[in-house]
Amino acid sequence: MSTARRAAWSIAATVVLTIRLIATIATVGTVLVWLVAAVRDGLLNGWLWWAVGSAGTLIVATYLYSHLRVRYPSTSDRWEE
Repeated sequence: MSTARRAAWSIAATVVLTIRLIATIATVGTVLVWLVAAVRDGLLNGWLWWAVGSAGTLIVATYLYSHLRVRYPSTSDRWEE
């Protein structure tokens, strides 16, 4: 694999991991807020769609990261010890 191609995939993986981290935090936060609002108001409140959107983003980012890891696995020997 060429150096430029490896750099591009490394940057893509970094972006996807950053999105996964933010989506994980957002999912936890929005689901908790949605649950509090559901107790006070009802299940179909405005926070439901934020929770669904952040969970969807988390699922898509996880899929993309797994695709990147399968297609371009690490060439480092540190994990194969």
